[in-house]
Amino acid sequence: LMLYLTRQNSRGRSEYVSVSDNGYTLEMNTVPKIIEHESGEITVALKNPAGIQGQLWLLSSEIKHYTSRKSTPYIEIPMTLEDSTSGKYAVSITAGDRGGRIYYYFELIDSTGKSLAVFKQPDNRTFMLKYIGKVPVVIIVFHIAFLFATVFCVSTAAVNALGVIGTGRNVRSMMVYLFWATVFTFMGMVPFGWPMNYFAFDVVWEAVPFGTDATDNKTQLIFVYLLFVTLAGVNSLTRGTKGRDLYSPRALGWFGLTSFFLMLLIYMIPHSIQFTPTLTYTACYAFITLVLILFVNGLCRKTLPVKETN
Repeated sequence: LMLYLTRQNSRGRSEYVSVSDNGYTLEMNTVPKIIEHESGEITVALKNPAGIQGQLWLLSSEIKHYTSRKSTPYIEIPMTLEDSTSGKYAVSITAGDRGGRIYYYFELIDSTGKSLAVFKQPDNRTFMLKYIGKVPVVIIVFHIAFLFATVFCVSTAAVNALGVIGTGRNVRSMMVYLFWATVFTFMGMVPFGWPMNYFAFDVVWEAVPFGTDATDNKTQLIFVYLLFVTLAGVNSLTRGTKGRDLYSPRALGWFGLTSFFLMLLIYMIPHSIQFTPTLTYTACYAFITLVLILFVNGLCRKTLPVKETN
């Protein structure tokens, strides 16, 4: 169910859009990405009961690289009328280097140069098209495999956490699953996440403090939390041979259960969505600070008596 919701909410998939202005209606299926240096076609259907009078143009502005905020001036590209009956227009776009993108919208202009209609997204934002690179299949397969493994371990840990909260016993079973969830998240994030970013967008890691990419930040935040819970229960995890538990068994159970709901929340955030840099930095640093406070608070607590052998 989470995978289905993630796919449906993703901003990286084509979406049907219908926008109207001055009696004209433009319909299209968005083209969110094109493989670098390859060509793609943007097609739209333009309708008006009184007929179309004018030339439809695509106005585009390009950003050369993912990390750059400098864009080129908007240029006008004439669209070709391919079917006068359906009002189908098309234009070919050739992608630049991976990591680049264009922002574009449409404008209908009559023979005198007068603007008849302007078409942007329903919220008045321009459309966006990314240039992406080809990611080796082995990297994609292992990245997804570690993602599945993380979800399985966090979910199973949450089931165990219910018992820990109720009885205060069997902490180790929960901690083992949380430990492996932490390992799998790290594997998907670094050995297979960084190369995926590089091959797709020509960047390595765009989570704070290095960048503001929402997808990278989501992964980093769940890893930070899982690492905290694992360290907080390291004594139970190692059968009492290493360190000490920073919190009581029931508190660890609540932390384990929270990891599941945190994972749910992260999956609800649409893939490929981008927030403002200010909001991203504020939210991420606030979350990391909260986790650090919990960790330091646990370190400062007195040694907890061991009531069971895990």
